[in-house]
Amino acid sequence: MQLFHFIIRVPKEHSSFIYFQMEACEGLGFYSTLEFIPGQSFRDIDIKGPIEFKEETLDLLNGLKKSTKLEFLKDEVIIDS
Repeated sequence: MQLFHFIIRVPKEHSSFIYFQMEACEGLGFYSTLEFIPGQSFRDIDIKGPIEFKEETLDLLNGLKKSTKLEFLKDEVIIDS
């Protein structure tokens, strides 16, 4: 099965908003916060989901770029075995 895999970086103070939006769009993918150092000003968020939802997830994330600084660190397709 093919999955999309994004890693995004957002300001720490906006990370909960990103989590809320991902929860509101239930089923697009799964996310988790990557390890961070206390006091860091950003959070890196790992997002994976079915390849069929890649474009819809990209639309959501690109829309969120309008209200917060959001940087793509990784955009790839992976195989889940």
